[in-house]
Amino acid sequence: MAIMRCRAHAPHGRTREYVAAIKPVGFPDSALVCGSKNCDEPAFIWLEGAEKVDYDSGVRIFRAFTDDVKVRAV
Repeated sequence: MAIMRCRAHAPHGRTREYVAAIKPVGFPDSALVCGSKNCDEPAFIWLEGAEKVDYDSGVRIFRAFTDDVKVRAV
């Protein structure tokens, strides 16, 4: 499942391994903000391996946090 972070706060997988940072639609002026506690920088969509394969195949919508939240990548 995707996560939103700026490059300075790239996720370090404790239980998940993120392999790519993809720009959301409208980056850097998108509504996505880094999920790190004290950071308000624009966020990238960080993808896990299977999501990166999907992205490379043309998928541009990814689930984030829960099944109820989705984000669109460029």
